Amino acid sequence: EVRLITLLGPGGTGKTRLSLQIAQDVLENFSKGAFFVPLAEDTDSGQLIARIAQQLEVREGGRPLLETIIDYLRDKRVLLILDNFEQLVAASPVISNLLAAAPQVKILVSSRIALNVRGEHEFPVPPLELPSPAGEIILDQLAENESVRLFVERATAAQPSFALTNANASAVAEICRHLDGLPLAIELAAARVKILPPHAILARLGDRLKLLSGGARDLPARHQTLRNALEWSYSLLKPDQKSLYARLGVFTGGCTLEAAEAVCNPDDNLDILEELSTLVDNSLLRQVELGEGEPRFIMLETIRAFALEKLVESGEATALQERHARYFGKLIIDRAGYELYSSNGLYWLNWLERELDNVRATLDWSLSSPGGADFAAGLVWSLIWFCYRRGYSSEGRTWTARVLSLPAIQADPHSKALVLIADGMLSLWVGEQEAGLAHLQEGLAIEQRLENEPMLAPLLLGNGVALINMGRDREARPFLEQAQALFDQYHQAYFKFFTMVHLGNVELGLGNPDKARLLIEEAYTQARAYNESWILSFALNNLGDIARVQGQYEQAHAYYQDCEAILEDTGDRGDMARFAHSLGYTAQYEGDLVRAETQFRKSLAMFRRLGNRRGIAECMAGLASLRARQGQPKWSAVMLSAAETILKGTGGAWWPADRVEVERNQAIIRSALSDAEFAAAQVKGQAMTLEQALTFVSENR
Repeated sequence: EVRLITLLGPGGTGKTRLSLQIAQDVLENFSKGAFFVPLAEDTDSGQLIARIAQQLEVREGGRPLLETIIDYLRDKRVLLILDNFEQLVAASPVISNLLAAAPQVKILVSSRIALNVRGEHEFPVPPLELPSPAGEIILDQLAENESVRLFVERATAAQPSFALTNANASAVAEICRHLDGLPLAIELAAARVKILPPHAILARLGDRLKLLSGGARDLPARHQTLRNALEWSYSLLKPDQKSLYARLGVFTGGCTLEAAEAVCNPDDNLDILEELSTLVDNSLLRQVELGEGEPRFIMLETIRAFALEKLVESGEATALQERHARYFGKLIIDRAGYELYSSNGLYWLNWLERELDNVRATLDWSLSSPGGADFAAGLVWSLIWFCYRRGYSSEGRTWTARVLSLPAIQADPHSKALVLIADGMLSLWVGEQEAGLAHLQEGLAIEQRLENEPMLAPLLLGNGVALINMGRDREARPFLEQAQALFDQYHQAYFKFFTMVHLGNVELGLGNPDKARLLIEEAYTQARAYNESWILSFALNNLGDIARVQGQYEQAHAYYQDCEAILEDTGDRGDMARFAHSLGYTAQYEGDLVRAETQFRKSLAMFRRLGNRRGIAECMAGLASLRARQGQPKWSAVMLSAAETILKGTGGAWWPADRVEVERNQAIIRSALSDAEFAAAQVKGQAMTLEQALTFVSENR
């Protein structure tokens, strides 16, 4: 039977509120009642005993007070609520003695630190539920969210005319997310609606510790401002623990034990494992287990803001930020940038996803630090494959644009070429073909002048891919052939397989499907020995395209399904969207038009989230093909015209397999419409913006 529960959490998580709610809910189970014992001002066992006696109305009777309390409680069914126990953990044996001597007593403790006594059941109090960051805001659903509900309650108490509306809902949700769902922080923010609307409160959360003050005067001082609450926890730490806590503020999104040791212990004078455990026990860190069983230490952003203040006060901030950037930068440039293209690639994809906030901080540091330009160039070059595979191509272009704007990059030809190829490839992947090709051509020209042969190969490959994207297959072939020879010469097998598949695409685009199949089958055979999932799926997907073009729909379907199975758990968002699109065509040819539409719309939604205009256009073309076969040639003609306009706006042309599908669809449409009807549909589609075309799609289900 559970007799001792400790509610654990940092200041402001609502431990006291929860303990009182629990007491109210279970009160009928305690015949002699529940007693709330506030301990925030007490620091030793004598004060603890006196405070319990005071609440129980027990008096000394010529013997030790604890014995009197025990005698009083021995046969009583009582619940004791001991609030704010953290500064009294040394007195925990008193709790053990009470429980041993009074078998019907149960104790509920709220504390930032666990008691570590036998029979204790720890319950970490989680922050309040946060509003979802994605999707359309539905007011009624948002109003039921825990964090938002608390904000609205406190805001209404401060300003009776306040209400959650469509106009302020987004700002209120973002405030709750910024404040990590911490009840105290949300309450203090909500109190500000007396003078500031929610969007103005949100804009000022950059200095949240200053903004979040002004709690009720009848509250303890530590609950009147967020800073006071955190100062209270900080004051309980020893010097080494304070130092580590401040240094850990340099991490965004958490860290591993290895990272904490490397960044926060430069002089090797801290027992990192011991001090991390203490900070977890003090509820200033949360420990979570990664899939590989490795612990990760996470700090709520509100708590991290206070840690950064302390780091600045210590004078160590500049040095720690550099150590942080150098640690992550070295792993990205020396390890991840290479191993992403190996059988160990999935590990590094997951590592980069997990450390993404730290990666962003590293990029920021490289851009703002004197002499950081070369470092920044190496980072964006190393991250392009991660950006593609995990759907961050648009964000990646934001970083490459910032790096290209550095004067030092313009003065360093090789670094500039690295950034140009990164920006060029990312541009292709978001559907800006002309911009991508221009940067890839410029990068190639630089490396040719430098006679840097190893770097010529990826630039030749990039130029070839850009030309295929633009429908210039014949021009692409010599670039790809030169790239393949160089990759072979420098034993870069992954990129050699990649290039062979694209040479197959060239042949497919030139009307040579049998030659295309031979090239890609050879690439697949060689890649199997390499044992890397993405390159295998890439070859199979393109074999599926060839089978589809040749009318072998069952075979194509099998290839695409194999691709989905291979990448099912790898987080490859763009490729999974592509497979869904291709399976729409095979379902169409198999006569399952309902499944075909489901696949095209699923793919469309995925490409929209990725901001991939080429993919959006391809899905629209797929839906147009479907509607033409369902007897809606006018709708199909408008949709196909809009899709072609969107694709041309990217500077691109249909990919070889999609080109065949579009030509087939055009033949069906032209046979069903008069010249005048077809021309009118063309004009209507061409006049549509992207948003208008998407609305047109959504209205026809």
